[in-house]
Amino acid sequence: MTTQPRIHQMRKIAGIFLCLFAASVVADDNTPLDIERLRQEILNLKHKIERLEKSRIPLNRTLEQEIQAQDEFVSDAVRQEPVAPWSERVRLNALVEAEASYSDTPEGTDTDLVVSAVELGVDAQLNDWMNGHVLVLYEQDATDPPEIDEAIITIANLEHSPWSLALGLQYVPFGNYDSHMVSDPLTLEIGETRVTAAQLGFVKGEFHALLYSFKGDTDDGIRSVGINFGISREARGGSLGYTLEASWINNLANSNGLRDLIKHPGHLEKQVDSLGIAASLSLKHWKFIGEYLGAVSDFDALDLSFNGHGARPQASNLEGAYHFYLFDKDVFAALAWQHSWEALALELPEDRYLATLGMEIHPNVSLALEYAYDQDYSPSAGGSGKNSNIFTLQLAASF
Repeated sequence: MTTQPRIHQMRKIAGIFLCLFAASVVADDNTPLDIERLRQEILNLKHKIERLEKSRIPLNRTLEQEIQAQDEFVSDAVRQEPVAPWSERVRLNALVEAEASYSDTPEGTDTDLVVSAVELGVDAQLNDWMNGHVLVLYEQDATDPPEIDEAIITIANLEHSPWSLALGLQYVPFGNYDSHMVSDPLTLEIGETRVTAAQLGFVKGEFHALLYSFKGDTDDGIRSVGINFGISREARGGSLGYTLEASWINNLANSNGLRDLIKHPGHLEKQVDSLGIAASLSLKHWKFIGEYLGAVSDFDALDLSFNGHGARPQASNLEGAYHFYLFDKDVFAALAWQHSWEALALELPEDRYLATLGMEIHPNVSLALEYAYDQDYSPSAGGSGKNSNIFTLQLAASF
């Protein structure tokens, strides 16, 4: 028997008692009573009591105690937070980036206009502990048709536990790749790794630690592991903000940039670890970024070579940006110098110098102009020794 019918039964029984009480009052006034009707009411009351005896209501509780208990139950249910409808638990988001470019390279000059990225994301808070995330990505000339870029189930509730678990297709936390530039930093070109992984996380105050494992394209089973740990503090109200982070992965050959360059992915001659260190500092209008990422030893020349020996790809990024307001719009100007070592196989320049000017032209809409000056590796190292100039104008909108 459910709670709600019990409440109705109690109210009905109370009503019968009131009827009997009213009948006795009427009898005291010498008003004739309908004896047959009174007998019927008593019979109904008997039947109701019999049904109550078959229910879960303890018979040693009085009518008033039972009504009070039911009222307390209802009050507790009302005090509980209602479950939010799907419209409040599911969040849709999107990003569109369009780029126009002009390049002057040793191969000649060129202009282009592309949709550099379209992202469609869905985040669903299934309950207090579980979240589902799916991201669809389209990049013109790179991912056609669109593909599932991320698909993650996360178990976490930082209000109750510092631990979390993320399972699914994701970018593992190797490297930081923070930048103000339109183009990706050289560190990302070497280290970014997108795989199906299991990631265990711990967050306590400003400290975080992440441990993950997966089976990469060069692995025979789940053999790749990595860690990421650091401290971070957000800059607020002119206060100092900072990030200091270190990451390590035991097999750099599984990164997005290297996996297709390994000559025999299924028969890796040598497994090479990689280390990443990143730091940033924010104070008022200024932000400075520094990052290094690379292999800790040489690859076997049969896997990845550079200038006649095993390659040891590495990269760094140093960047500074100044934020200010112009016509009540958020504007930034940024400069960067990026350098790579033994990364000719990835078609990366040895040095890249960048300048970017960006502006928020409308809430969630930004416009940025980047100039990049690339210097290739010298002919003695297998490069051309020549330079390239690239201008890129990007319009981005998120919603």
